[in-house]
Amino acid sequence: MTSLPPDPSSNAENPIINRVLGCQSLPSLPGVALRVLELTQDKNVAAQEIASTIQSDPALTTKVLRTVNSSYYALSTPCPSIKRATSLLGINTVKSIVLGFSLVESTRQSKLDASFDMLAYWRRAIYGAAAARELASHTRRCDPEEAFVGALLQDIGVLAFSATLKAEYDKAISPVGPDHELHSGAELRALGVTHAHIGSLLGAKWRLPPQIIECVKRHHEPEQAAPQYEGLVRCVSLAAVAAHVLSDTNDKRRLGKYITQMRELLALEGPQSRDLLAKINESGQQLSKSLELATGEAADISEIMAMANERLIYAQVEMQLEADELRRSNADLSLKSKTDALTGAFNRAHFDVQLKSAFDTASRDKVPLTVLFSDADKFKSVNDTHGHQAGDAVLIELARRLREALTNVGTVCRFGGEEFAILVPGADAARAGKLAELLRRKVCASPFEIANDTGSPLSLPVTISIGVATHDPKAAPMVSAEALVHAADQGVYIAKRDGRNCVRVGGVELPAASNAATPPAVTRILAIEDDAMAARLLVFLFERRRDLALTVVTTGEEALARISDAGAAAPQLVLCDINLPGVSGIEVVMTAIAHPRGVGVRFAMLSASSDPAVVKESLAAGAAHFIEKSDFCTNFEAWLAKLLDAPAVLKAAA
Repeated sequence: MTSLPPDPSSNAENPIINRVLGCQSLPSLPGVALRVLELTQDKNVAAQEIASTIQSDPALTTKVLRTVNSSYYALSTPCPSIKRATSLLGINTVKSIVLGFSLVESTRQSKLDASFDMLAYWRRAIYGAAAARELASHTRRCDPEEAFVGALLQDIGVLAFSATLKAEYDKAISPVGPDHELHSGAELRALGVTHAHIGSLLGAKWRLPPQIIECVKRHHEPEQAAPQYEGLVRCVSLAAVAAHVLSDTNDKRRLGKYITQMRELLALEGPQSRDLLAKINESGQQLSKSLELATGEAADISEIMAMANERLIYAQVEMQLEADELRRSNADLSLKSKTDALTGAFNRAHFDVQLKSAFDTASRDKVPLTVLFSDADKFKSVNDTHGHQAGDAVLIELARRLREALTNVGTVCRFGGEEFAILVPGADAARAGKLAELLRRKVCASPFEIANDTGSPLSLPVTISIGVATHDPKAAPMVSAEALVHAADQGVYIAKRDGRNCVRVGGVELPAASNAATPPAVTRILAIEDDAMAARLLVFLFERRRDLALTVVTTGEEALARISDAGAAAPQLVLCDINLPGVSGIEVVMTAIAHPRGVGVRFAMLSASSDPAVVKESLAAGAAHFIEKSDFCTNFEAWLAKLLDAPAVLKAAA
């Protein structure tokens, strides 16, 4: 949380402080509440003494007992007296109830302008207090009732400002609008003091416990709290964020802050945050009824969390974009340091590093390592006859053909001039010979279509001579990596001597290469997503899997056309959004399953909402899974393994 500038309000000469604290219409706690606060600071206080103090105010006693016996506390048997209430619920809980009613009564007696938004103030206070109690109970980092009181009183300075300054205070905060988080900065600029500091001074005047005063003073900057109270103040501060979410359900920024802080501070993921927010929402409503306060209607938790899931998806897209950009930037820098600028093949420095590593690994693991040396035949004549631009074009095309023939098999490096060195880990002499012959044939299979220095088109026949050397620790070990390279270079010399356009190992021509390996099967996946950002995130997630082919469409009609098209391969897995323009996601599933080409296709519904009724309808329509979008993105590999492990998908892929 961003800290405020130093608060000059500690200066006793600040006229605003003197005006506020000296105001006769300032909100004040009744004597009974102050006495209860004083008594409860004594750990050895008798329950009877507290009960007697409360019972001196008959109206307050009635309200406390009514609240104690409400559904909020769910007592198994009715509680007949204040003394019994302190035994059943504890002294701190009874203190919280007394303080709540006393604070409500004090504000009703305060001379506040009609312009003051009392409903917004109490909704923030009541929902914040309910949230603080729930958070403290969940985390067990502080006393729930202390958190409740701290949250209930945290904005008492706002009441003090409004009762004293009236229109002057409205003018001070008007530049930042209704956003309460921005009010402290506006107060400091216009008045030289914040409501948090005024509230803490008022709390000291009421002789509130020091931990409660700290909550009031530091609730907007918990990182500045005294170390012994930091856990309590952080709980109150986070409760305020939850209260804001339940008060302004359209503020996506605040919602994102709630989700992020719940994860970072409490290690709670989306579903847990949602459940806790629902509990806070219910507690806030019950507390409002108990205190006889109007705080507005309950928030729609399903709608809020649907928005939360949407916000998570956008946040993940933004983070993915940043991560990909950083990864690309780093990859570009790394690639430039080890890539030949002309041909795009790896350079000599990279070859030297990789050769040493590969030789050490082969020697340790007792597996073979091969080096192929390739030299373009009569290359000097290309430069002499057609110019250096033509020579460069030949080298570029030669590197391309070598890399294309050895995809995922060997590392192609430009050794120098027209020489290319190729590392092939795991290849013994027999396999190395076949690979070398495959390369030779790939190069000479068709002329190189290039241009000379004048731009005229040329069609040049190009051949290569290849030398092969293998380090086989079990059968024919080399004494060093340098010896391996020298042997491959000698092979090139022999190939040149024997007429060029051939492969040689110690003067022996090797047999032609066998058929290439069969490429691995690819699973076809169709995603139906009309939200451009969500679709982009899916592409990011899937693009790293070479065994998956993802196609994204934006409408249900287009998806059904692809599934029913007899001239194209049907998808094996369909990821379908619920809310689509035109045909809905559920209609897509029902229609596709009824089509002959939909048999064997597996469907998974993706949605930002987890409404139980929608989940039930989706599964009834034939979807195998219903997945929240944020959960799918967060646990992508786990969900993918579950979806691809399905028998229908495996059978279709085979």
